[in-house]
Amino acid sequence: MDDAVAGKKAQELEASLPVRAEDFLRDVVMEDILKATSEGDKALLVDFTALDKYDLDLSDRLRSQPEDTLRLFGEALENMAISETPIKIRFFNLPASCSVRIKDLRSSDLGRLINVEGIIRQASEVRPEMVKTVWECPICANVIPMFQTGVNIEKPAECVCGNRKGFLMKSKELSDVQKITIEENPEALEGTEQPSRISILLRHDLVDPTFRKRIVPGNLIGVIGVLQEVPFEKTDGKRFDIIMEANFVEAKHQEYEELKISLEDEEAIRKIASHDPWTNIVNSVAPSIYGHQKIKEAMALQLFGGVRKKRPDGTVGRGDIHILLVGDPGAGKSQLLQYMSKISPKSRYVAGKGASAVGLTATVVKDDFLKGWTLEAGALVLASDGIVCIDEMDKIARDDVYALHEAMEQQSITVAKANIFATLRAQTSVLAAANPKYGRFDRNTPIAEQISMPETILSRFDLIFPVKDVPNVEKDQMLADHILQLQITPETATPVLEKSVLRKYVAYAKRHIKPQLNSGAVALIRNFFVELRRKYVNETSVPISPRQLEALVRLSEASARMRMSPVANELDAQRAIDLLTYALYQLAFDMETGKLDIDKIEGGVAASKRNKMMTVMNIIRDLENQFGKRVPKASILQDAEARDISIIETEQILDELRMKGHIIEPKQGYIERV
Repeated sequence: MDDAVAGKKAQELEASLPVRAEDFLRDVVMEDILKATSEGDKALLVDFTALDKYDLDLSDRLRSQPEDTLRLFGEALENMAISETPIKIRFFNLPASCSVRIKDLRSSDLGRLINVEGIIRQASEVRPEMVKTVWECPICANVIPMFQTGVNIEKPAECVCGNRKGFLMKSKELSDVQKITIEENPEALEGTEQPSRISILLRHDLVDPTFRKRIVPGNLIGVIGVLQEVPFEKTDGKRFDIIMEANFVEAKHQEYEELKISLEDEEAIRKIASHDPWTNIVNSVAPSIYGHQKIKEAMALQLFGGVRKKRPDGTVGRGDIHILLVGDPGAGKSQLLQYMSKISPKSRYVAGKGASAVGLTATVVKDDFLKGWTLEAGALVLASDGIVCIDEMDKIARDDVYALHEAMEQQSITVAKANIFATLRAQTSVLAAANPKYGRFDRNTPIAEQISMPETILSRFDLIFPVKDVPNVEKDQMLADHILQLQITPETATPVLEKSVLRKYVAYAKRHIKPQLNSGAVALIRNFFVELRRKYVNETSVPISPRQLEALVRLSEASARMRMSPVANELDAQRAIDLLTYALYQLAFDMETGKLDIDKIEGGVAASKRNKMMTVMNIIRDLENQFGKRVPKASILQDAEARDISIIETEQILDELRMKGHIIEPKQGYIERV
């Protein structure tokens, strides 16, 4: 008896739903319907909580049987005959119980209305797909319409006349569809969890040109939709993949908004900011790694970054800070990068050996599902507003490294391939590490000669630090004590600030603090730049270039951000100057002249060496008047020695000129200019 009563109530509920759906639309959403109709909108956005308050049965059914319920609402809206063009109903603001992490999706979620969130990893082209067909029975000519909701074309099972085969397709209705793949946000992961992915289908107004501007790889989105199963190709049909049919898509703000900061967190942040944040934060960067104090200071500033500036002429000044570590193997470079990737609120760690231009920037790949092309984002796009840590950058193919030019300066990545044209956002700081070609770092040799990296890429780093392993009894004693102490009592390496606290502190600062240099800071930086260059007015070497001036501004702003101050003052400017000066004297100091020479970094050749190369070329040119095009090498060595260039040094210069294609040796013992 109870079952019969329950069954009857269920039937009555089912029969009443169409009317109740129409009542809800008339009573609650009518104003929005009229507005959407008058403005020509293709979608009607409905707050789920409004439905939940109005009719609990309808809201429960929408969650448990979304496809049927959405169709019911669509038919109710059509019956109201308010709009001549079809309008899709899209629900937003689902309760928290409907939110599921991508990695937690299970078969029990199939066919239910759920909410997922992630970063767009791939976005395909828009392609037409069959959504409705009309079939004719060959026996009685009866017309049978069918909605196409599956992967394969569905034909009528049986006609009213009893026929079950030979149905002819008379017409079909197509709809535009786009497939995107989203990946879990790294900030939502715990420990060493790897991000999971899910593919999502977008249709109708969700693929309109205006909406597609939000569907860009690297963007964070929230999706409400229905989870469906799709059989794997070339299987017996027992195993399935999952895909999501989107009902509502919300573009999320990316600049660290995804990190939830409570009122208690804000109070803790203010407390940290009021108690020497510089010392505490620097000491929280890789405390288990001994030494490298200046590098840790620079990396702490990199976490916060400077302020991105949009100028009236349309150009943009980047705020992100790029740092390169070059040095001896086993000196801790990789550990520093790995630690930074863990404490940055948004980050990607990439190993050079397995990295390519495709993995770092973006590419176009074949999409098997829609049989078209898909735009796939790389690490620099996915970590936009955060940090990409590139280990062993010298191992990346030279052609692939060139792909970083646009990303590191313009902070965007342009893709033009397979009829896909897109510009992706890559406002990302780069923290890279590289090993010297010959194993050990040589301070006397320009950095460009020691690592396989284009000089144009080197010039885009704000700070370059050598990481050297130099035997020193006193330092070695402290290093040994530090390592051994960690083995005995690991807790001695506990950072001052926990990683979770530091991540929130950085996120809060980047979200709310946009510091500007005060007049004192501007004067200090200007005087440093002008005075340093004035000392070299009559020299061939240049100690510092305008690129370093911009770096000083970024570092000063980062220092102010660390203090949670809207003003970058003289303290911040001096901190930036000290760091840059340290880095310059480590790499740009010419031992031969005793002066700074930025060309040792940006140009690859120190001014003193460049002058000697020019002298040797002039000697060859002068000797051509005596010997013709082919000049004896012995004469070149003799004349160079007379000008205080040793024979060994001249031999090295000739080898370098030959490698650069300026000269050739057509015959042993003879040199010819090209």
